[in-house]
Amino acid sequence: MLIAGIMTGTSLDAIDVAVCDIQHKGDRHAISLVAFSTYPYADDTIAKIRAAVSEQASMQDLCDIPFALAHDYASAIRDLLVTHAIEAVAIHGQTLWHHPPVSTWQAASGSALSALLSLPVVSGFRDADVALGGQGAPLVPVFDAATLASDHDVVALNIGGMANITILPSGADSTAIRAFDTGPGNVWIDAAARITFGMSYDANGATARAGVVIRSFFDELQRLPYFAAVPPKSTGREVFSEAEARRLITRYAHPSAPLEDVLSTMTELTAWSIADHVSRYAPSTTTIIASGGGVKNSFLMERLQAHCAERGLSAVVQIHPHADAKEAMAFAYLGWCTLQGLPGNIPSVTGARAAVVLGTVARA
Repeated sequence: MLIAGIMTGTSLDAIDVAVCDIQHKGDRHAISLVAFSTYPYADDTIAKIRAAVSEQASMQDLCDIPFALAHDYASAIRDLLVTHAIEAVAIHGQTLWHHPPVSTWQAASGSALSALLSLPVVSGFRDADVALGGQGAPLVPVFDAATLASDHDVVALNIGGMANITILPSGADSTAIRAFDTGPGNVWIDAAARITFGMSYDANGATARAGVVIRSFFDELQRLPYFAAVPPKSTGREVFSEAEARRLITRYAHPSAPLEDVLSTMTELTAWSIADHVSRYAPSTTTIIASGGGVKNSFLMERLQAHCAERGLSAVVQIHPHADAKEAMAFAYLGWCTLQGLPGNIPSVTGARAAVVLGTVARA
C-alpha cells in the first residue's frame, strides 16, 4: 500500500508529509520512503494554534482549528497526488492538550480531509490508548521496532518540541520495549530564543554556543518533577510552557550577564535530560539514533554526546537516515496498521491495559 503520513509537532515549524510503500514480508513489514516534503502552515492557522496552546483562544478559534488544519494538510498533499498513486492518508493532528490518562486532543478533522482529498484518512491515534489507561504516547515505538531493532542495544531518539526515546534491547520482543518522553526537546530552546533575542529558533545552536551555563538556573531546571517521574510518562506544553520558561528566565537572567547564557542553559537542559534518562533506563546502549528538528542543532548534539560520556555511557550518537521524515513515516505506518486491523500501541510503553487497533477511519 502507498500511504501518506502527515505529522505536525509541537514546534509548529512545518507540515511534514512522508509517502511510504508498506508491504508484508513474511512476518515482517517492509517500510520504504518514496517521497518526503515539508509545507508551511497558513499564517491564520498558526495564530489560532498559538492562541489555543497559550489558553487564549476563543471557542470559535478552537472549532476552526481542525478544519483549518484539514485545508492546510490538503494543500500540502495535493502536489504529491499528481505524481504518486496514494491510496490512504494518516494524520497525527495538532496536539492542543494532553492530559493522560484522562484525555488528549490532537486537533484535525479526518472526515474533512477525507472529503477534500477523496481518500480514506486515518486520524485520532491516541484516543483508544488513553481510554485504556495509557499515556497515548509515545506511539512511534511500534515503527522503531519495525525498522531499527538490531543485534545490539539501540535507543531511538526524536528531538521535536519534546524529546522522546525508544529503548530497543538486543533480540527482545515488543514486551521488552520501553519508550517515553524525556522532557523538553526544542520547545524551551525556541522559547528562550524568542524571549531573549526575538528569534524563532537558535540556528545551529550558534547563540547557545557563545554563552555559558547559568549554574543556579540549571540546578533549578534539573529539579523539575517531571525528570524524576518514573515511566510510562509523557509530557507537553502543559508542563513545559512558554509562560513557565519566561518566569524562569526572568528570575535567573541577570541584566548584566550575556543573554546567550540563557540559550546555553536551556540547550544544556535538553542534552542533560536525554542523557540522564538513557543512563538510568538503558545503560548498555551502544547506539543512539537521533531524528527530529533537534539534530540540526549541532551544539545540542555535541552537548548530548558529552553528557553521555560524562555519565559513563559508551553510546555513540548517530543521525537517523530519514531524520526529518521519521515521525511522518511512523504515522504512515500506524495508519497502515489500522487499515490492516493491527494494534498500533505497545502496552509496555504507554501503560495501556491492552494492545488495540488505533484511530478512526474516514472513508471517502
